[in-house]
Amino acid sequence: MSALSKLADIDRRVFYWILFIALMVPFLNPIGFPITIAPNTQDLYDGITGDQVDEGEVWIINFGYGVSAWSECHPAVTVCTKALFREGAKIIFIGPHYDVELTYNKLQDTCREDFATKEYGVDYVFLGYFTGGESVVAQLASDIASVFPQDHFGTPIGDIPMMDGVEDVHDIDGVLSSDTGDYGGHFMTQWQGPYGTKLAEVGIAMNGSTDLPRWQAGNFFGVSVGSRGGAELELLIGELGEATTAMDSISVSHLLLVLAIIIGNLGTITEKLGGKE
Repeated sequence: MSALSKLADIDRRVFYWILFIALMVPFLNPIGFPITIAPNTQDLYDGITGDQVDEGEVWIINFGYGVSAWSECHPAVTVCTKALFREGAKIIFIGPHYDVELTYNKLQDTCREDFATKEYGVDYVFLGYFTGGESVVAQLASDIASVFPQDHFGTPIGDIPMMDGVEDVHDIDGVLSSDTGDYGGHFMTQWQGPYGTKLAEVGIAMNGSTDLPRWQAGNFFGVSVGSRGGAELELLIGELGEATTAMDSISVSHLLLVLAIIIGNLGTITEKLGGKE
């Protein structure tokens, strides 16, 4: 049997080991394979940077995702948090998932350098968990303190300097909702629709079919879709992270699959052309 024809009979475990080793590379250091920036992602980034955000603006970031969706939503939320902080905005963090504290703690890690330059209660506040779906989102629009009389750590909202004068929807300059469900839709109907609040969405890939039409209609000023959206935002801010690693690993696995198909077919073609002795 010729050397080329032997390629058709390579033990599949060899490819598994090659794949295992190759996938280690982006996890050790993101490669940053070229990707195009979707218009909806570009609009999201543009809407939270430059002259679109004034220093001192108050924004809400809603953690509408739990630990299970960190890989799809968290990288984009990380970039958005960094961008808003660097523009001098103040951020209120809230979330409808029972594990919202874990997500907040992870954000403290992925945005460590930016949080280090900010003061809790002055530049940002973690109000924490809420429940009640769209009805509570509507209540937040009319009276934030009625939903959050204190922050996650038990400090009365009246004793938090940043919340002085921040009472309802009219005191909030923008909302970024990140979702595995439809809290972006709740903020759209209860905040953006009636009050014109700037609203953007970070969603899992499955939500793209719902979120993108809302962006096209002008309800969301920008949308990030899944890990791909997170990788695009990381590229825009110039700091490659977890989403880029995920996209790199997908690219590596696909390239190896194509290579395996080519090698296998080379061996088979060689046999058919008389490569066997």
